[in-house]
Amino acid sequence: MRDTSSRITERETTTTKLVDANRVIALWGFTEAALGGILHALKFPFTGLLIGCAAVVFITLIFQLTGSGKAILRATFIVLLVKATVNPYAQFAAYFAVGLQGLLGYLFFTTIRFKRVAALLLGIFALTFSAVQKLIFLTVVFGTSLWKSIDTFAHFVLTQIPFLKHSPSFSFSIVIISVYTGIHLLAGIIAGLKAANFPLWLEKKSKTVGRMRIDFAGGEEFFNKNRKSNRKHSLRKIPSYIIFIFLFSLMLVSYIFPQLDSNLFYYVVFTIIRSVLIMFIWFSVISPIAVKYFKRFVEKKKFKHASEINKITVLFTGFRKIINYCWKNSSSLRGRKRLVKFFSDSLALLLLADVEPD
Repeated sequence: MRDTSSRITERETTTTKLVDANRVIALWGFTEAALGGILHALKFPFTGLLIGCAAVVFITLIFQLTGSGKAILRATFIVLLVKATVNPYAQFAAYFAVGLQGLLGYLFFTTIRFKRVAALLLGIFALTFSAVQKLIFLTVVFGTSLWKSIDTFAHFVLTQIPFLKHSPSFSFSIVIISVYTGIHLLAGIIAGLKAANFPLWLEKKSKTVGRMRIDFAGGEEFFNKNRKSNRKHSLRKIPSYIIFIFLFSLMLVSYIFPQLDSNLFYYVVFTIIRSVLIMFIWFSVISPIAVKYFKRFVEKKKFKHASEINKITVLFTGFRKIINYCWKNSSSLRGRKRLVKFFSDSLALLLLADVEPD
């Protein structure tokens, strides 16, 4: 047990020689403020899931580098300010998620003796909450009628299939919720385990990176090429549109097939009216007021921490060039292999490569 602990300590000591905490904070801020657009350009599914996994790794690494829970809180605060500065139109749920991740990291790493367990719990709780947060949002906006409508429609479809007509009934909405939450839970476990072993991975990766011939010329090509795609895929309301299309389709089906459920038509109508009213109140009344006070708070803090924010944001152009380089460098591969190499090389270079301020 002592040997294992000493090896972990040696790895963390080696990591401190490779990268400092400020670089990790800068990369975390870049991830929260800009990575979403990059992933949308790649048409990468579960964007929020990947960003959440990255946050788990960065929070764990910050503690490994500093050994301080307060450093996690400070880093979280700076990242929130950077996110508000670079992406002022981000939803409040995104800020809340970042703040919660930092708070969980602080609590786990300052109260749990075994840091591997702390990293694992951080991954599990942070990613599971991300899933639950979205499910709560859907339930608040669309009500439980949404889940009832899904169950009714699924049951109707199954009864139309001869060999499934007499199969035991089950809640299809529960299956959807369980699978969605399960994916996030599994991702959280993997992220926590990877974060705990990150110093060893970074040490090995530094040797590979050191042999790479790096040319950051033309670093904006990837972003210029995908700028139109970024705008197209930045519509964060697409899931809501899909739900509305489903509800309208279900209402039409319930009208054509009265045997589906005598109350389904009214369920769907009620759900649509309810969701429209809630979204109108949120975006027309509550959100503008919340944004107003939040911007006041951010402006005060931005002025006080202007130097730290500037030191981080000036690195973003260099970060973009690194990502562009890694994307071109992985062009010989296809599909999953290319994505694995792209993300692996990008993460290592973003932490290790020299980046000149723009």
